[in-house]
Amino acid sequence: MTATILIAGTLFTVGGLLAVIRLVKGPTQIDRAVALDVLLAIVVGVIVLLAAYTESDSTLVVAVVVSLLGFMGSAGLAKLLPRDRQ
Repeated sequence: MTATILIAGTLFTVGGLLAVIRLVKGPTQIDRAVALDVLLAIVVGVIVLLAAYTESDSTLVVAVVVSLLGFMGSAGLAKLLPRDRQ
């Protein structure tokens, strides 16, 4: 179990770093919005990983709430971001 958590944590870290690079570099607002969505998915994954490590059921509720808030944020960003009409 510890090796699995270590591998998953490493992959989440690498994915988070790559998403932060995309968030900083852009180049478009849509790229940045997708990078934020990926970061939120990584945060939810880390919360679930923490729940698996601590064997806590209440942590999963936090993961569900964070993922619902992320969905609402992504839907709001998709509504507000300008569309390319070429």
